[in-house]
Amino acid sequence: MDCKIITEGCTLWLPVNVPGALFALGDLHAAMGDGEVSVCGLEIPGEVVVNLSVVKNRALPTPMMSTADTLYTLASAKTLDEAAELATRNMAHFVADYSQLSLADAINLLSITGDLQICQVVDPLKTCRFALPRSVAEQLNLQLD
Repeated sequence: MDCKIITEGCTLWLPVNVPGALFALGDLHAAMGDGEVSVCGLEIPGEVVVNLSVVKNRALPTPMMSTADTLYTLASAKTLDEAAELATRNMAHFVADYSQLSLADAINLLSITGDLQICQVVDPLKTCRFALPRSVAEQLNLQLD
């Protein structure tokens, strides 16, 4: 997915669609700009420590991420337009499903407070993320963790 937000302190929710699913990580980047417009970021060797847990009975528009300041939806698709639409739609449904807002009101809120961002364009599937400030999420009592 090549998303520079996935770093130490970020919580990432991934879908698990089959029993016995395994977890794997890709390459590590010491630095990578949004868009990752060439074949790589500044790739480095390294070790990663992850804590994994299964969250049952919680339907989220995964993948999602959270940091101290922001909640994100993440989406990959063949075109940037499709990835942007999917990341936005997933955040709108998350807000509508877990708050008192209608889907129309959630979309309007995201247009005012959200931030649609490009993660990478170099892979066959392009990746976008939609950022919702945690301060807005807290006002709506939205929580992932």
